[in-house]
Amino acid sequence: MEKSGSITQRILRTRETGLLLVLLVIGVILTGATDTFLSVTNLLNVLKQATLVALIATSQTFIITSGGIDLSVGFVMGLCSILMCIVFNMGAPLPAAICVCILAGVFFGMLNGLLIVKLHLPPFIITLGMQYIAKGLINVITEGYTIMIDSPFIMKLGQGNLGPVPVMILFLPVIVLAMHFLYSHTTFGNYVKAIGGNEQATLLSGISVERMKVLIYGLNGLLCGIVGVLITGRLNAGNPNAGVNYDMNTIGAVIIGGTAISGGSGTVLGSALGAILLSVIRNGLTLLKVNMYWETVATGAIIILVCAFDYVTSRKRKQSV
Repeated sequence: MEKSGSITQRILRTRETGLLLVLLVIGVILTGATDTFLSVTNLLNVLKQATLVALIATSQTFIITSGGIDLSVGFVMGLCSILMCIVFNMGAPLPAAICVCILAGVFFGMLNGLLIVKLHLPPFIITLGMQYIAKGLINVITEGYTIMIDSPFIMKLGQGNLGPVPVMILFLPVIVLAMHFLYSHTTFGNYVKAIGGNEQATLLSGISVERMKVLIYGLNGLLCGIVGVLITGRLNAGNPNAGVNYDMNTIGAVIIGGTAISGGSGTVLGSALGAILLSVIRNGLTLLKVNMYWETVATGAIIILVCAFDYVTSRKRKQSV
């Protein structure tokens, strides 16, 4: 009985459980305040809005856990989408165009990692620079115009349904669970946490920290490429502005989800729930007809409150040890 009780207490103390309780409370409030929040159509719409952010947030979790950050995810994802549309419109087979999209994401991700480890500059600087490079390339290629793509398969991925469930949402549990397993139950995940916890000690233990960082950022690029395919289907085009705010939204989801901004610990499931929480809040404000610009204010306030809460609780834990 004592062992069972301790397990229950650990579950109740996890960030995932806390986020689920917060989602439940907000859901009850919005159900009472609006007529449409609890409708199946609206809930599926919330999940669709959260999916793309959540997928990149899973890989951003690895980066932030390792002590890094990636500000380029949005425009890299948008550039991948545009490259896929261009290659397909040039007559390449669709599988080849999709491969170009995904491989482009991996390339830019690994390039971020390589520049970080070789130039010994902070990830913030390198990925901010990469954000501008990707944004500039998008503008040079598109001249500000969307690039349409005529592919029923791609449109099905972004806009189609499998029964009552949007196809896009099906990617959420598959990728989140795969990334959770990689993060929590593999040597790779353990190395990621070790680097974020104490990089020097990890290096002295014989682990190639530089190689790991390149792989971590490459993994993030892989997710950017996958999301690039999905957002192309959702918009039925490569849109120059498709990736706007994805950097801050994914970082916000990761922080709200419980990953320490200083590195060393985190949770992929929490990051996904953080993305869903942000989507629920935005949806609720829309249903309540609150000015759309307050959504950004609310997101920023939530991030500050969560970080403040984490700081206070971590200090208490250290004092009690």
